Formats: sequence, structure tokens, C-alpha cells
Amino acid sequence: MVQHREKKLVYVNPDLLEKAAKAAQSQGETVTKFLEEALTQAIKVTAVGCDLEQSGEFFEIMQAQKILGDTFVPLIVLNYLTELACKEQKEQLSTIWFESGKWHGKYLKERFDDDAARALNSFLVVSRWDLSEVQIKQIDETLRIRCVSTVLTKEATEHLARFISGIMEGMGYCTIKNEVLKGMIVQDFKQQHIINRQL
Repeated sequence: MVQHREKKLVYVNPDLLEKAAKAAQSQGETVTKFLEEALTQAIKVTAVGCDLEQSGEFFEIMQAQKILGDTFVPLIVLNYLTELACKEQKEQLSTIWFESGKWHGKYLKERFDDDAARALNSFLVVSRWDLSEVQIKQIDETLRIRCVSTVLTKEATEHLARFISGIMEGMGYCTIKNEVLKGMIVQDFKQQHIINRQL
């Protein structure tokens, strides 16, 4: 005997439903199957403690990381390689982190435009620096970035700070404050055009 599942009527914003229909068509699926799969994946995301908006942002950032050639490295390996390089080539390594940051910053600015600061926040969370806290806050004309980690070494913290400085320069900002302690970074940035206007 075939059992029919009970159907329930759910009201959906017409514009959203139209977008879902186009997405379903691009995947070669019916709207019903597409929406059922979307709901199934949404339930999986919430089951592991993530909210849906955050998961969408994270996926978008991970796609950007893929385009930028980023790769995941276990923190213990990163710390070991950083320690080795710092013994003989600390300045060169610092420069590489900064230049890499500039490239990332230019991409984030072009890709996310006015939402670049939000994208950077998600980027730092996703980037596997094992940061327990990431905060980006606008204070008048200054953008403050604060990162905290209980596991980063002093060297790794310094290089992360250089990487962030490079990102911000690539996005058109200048560093006006840079405080770096083992496992903690507090940096203030101001847009270059604002600084030029004040001169």
C-alpha cells in the first residue's frame, strides 16, 4: 500500500519563489525538489549550530578563497613553518604576508564593494587562524579590527597582523594604530581619501 505524505501549504515571497524557480531550472530540477533539498540542507546547517545567513556568507567566502588560491594548513604545521622561516627570513616572510594581504584586499573590495568589511569579518573567521574572537567595528571615520586567539604563537600573530594590514591597504585604508601581542591584535584603519582630505 502506497503511503502519501501529508502536504502543507507554506506562503513564500513571490520574488523569492521566482528566484528559486530560476535556480531550480539552472540545476535541471523541479521547483518542489529544489526547495525540498534547500530545506534539507538548511536543517543540517542549523543542526550543527550555524545560522543560515552565516552559512551562506561562509560559503561565499570559501569560494573567494578558492579563487584566490588559499589552502587550509593545520595550525601546528603553520606555526612550525613560521618559526623556521622567522629564524633567518623574518622580514621577507612579513613582506610576503603583507603583499598577499594586499592582493586579497583588492579582490574583496572588487567582489563585495560596500560590503567588504562584512566580507573581511567572515573571511577571517573562515580562514582557519583559530581565532576565538573577530570584531570589526566602525568608530566615526575609523575602522577597528580586533582578533583574539588562545593558540596563535607570537610570530603567527605578527604575521596575521601584517596580512590584515595588507588586506586593508588593498581595500584603500591606511594603518593608524597597530597593537600586537601574542594571540591578540588591535588595529585601527582609516580610508586613504579621508586622510588625504585632512592633510
